[in-house]
Formats: sequence, structure tokens, C-alpha cells
Amino acid sequence: MTDRPHPAGGADRPERPQYPGGTEYPETEALPGGYHLPGADAPRWRAVPEPAGDGTAEEPVAGTPFRRSTPARRKRIPELRGGGHARLVAVTVLFVMAAGSAADYIDPATRAFWHLLFWAGVGTAAAVSLARERRNGWEPGPRWVWPAAALGGTLLAELLIALFGSPVILVASVVLGGLFLFIVLLFG
Repeated sequence: MTDRPHPAGGADRPERPQYPGGTEYPETEALPGGYHLPGADAPRWRAVPEPAGDGTAEEPVAGTPFRRSTPARRKRIPELRGGGHARLVAVTVLFVMAAGSAADYIDPATRAFWHLLFWAGVGTAAAVSLARERRNGWEPGPRWVWPAAALGGTLLAELLIALFGSPVILVASVVLGGLFLFIVLLFG
């Protein structure tokens, strides 16, 4: 057997030193790590409220000494204008890729419906942009980009379909998408 005391304690357990503040820290001027005990005049425990004359006791609220005496000012955070038309360009390019890639596999009426949906989406985005400008009091932005994106996307998709066909557009879309993804992942 060994002479070490049993870990669970018992008769062989050594007595811990007792300090007036408890057994955790000795009361010294500076404790390890820069911590210090509260001053002697600071109460260690919250005082139990005394009952008032009518027999009810007022409960202290947690954090009472840390409450603000005056409410904070409520200031509206202004909306900032977007940084250009990157989303519009990205949506237009994705539309050209999708419409051009699927052109040989869908009928022309479905493709025309896709063009109308694209125009409606661009028109909705233009209306939302105009409403944000008026609501926030911004200077009006250029208006020509919205119809240019709608008509340019449609004309570019149809021109690529007529010149190259959808298999070439599909392969070019995959290659350009992979290149774009590589650049985004490279520069983060």
C-alpha cells in the first residue's frame, strides 16, 4: 500500500486552511492573476429587505445599481445606397446563360415566357429601386440601366442562340461559371 491519503477523504484527509473570507483565496493585498477581494466595507451578500409598516417587503431588482437613469436616444440608422448595379448585371448574365443553354430543349413559346418573366423581374427591381430613392431622399440614379439590362439580356440570349446554338452556350456557361467560382474562392 502507499502512504498517500485516499482521494475521497476520511481520517487521512489533510485539513484545509480556513481563511476569514472562505477557503478559496487567502486575504492578501494582491491575489494571483490581478484579482482582488472586495473591500471590507462592501457587503458580501445582498441584504434581506425589511418588511415595511404594512407587512410587505420590497424585493431588490437585479442590476439596480447599473440601470440608466435616462433612456438612450433612439436614432434611426439611415439606409445606405447600394454600390452599383452588380446584382442587375449578375442576374442578366445568369438569364442569358440559362435561356441560351435551354434553347434547343424547350419550345419557343416557353422561351418567350421566360423573356417576359425576366422583363417583369427587372421592372419590379427598377420600381423597388425608385421607391427606395424616394423614401430615403437619395439623388436619382441612372434610369437607363434597367431597360438596357432587360432588352440587352434578351437580345444577347437570342443572338447567341442564333449564332452558336445551345450546346456551345451550355459549355461556355459552365466554363465561365467555374472560372468565376475559382476567382471568388481565390480572392474570397
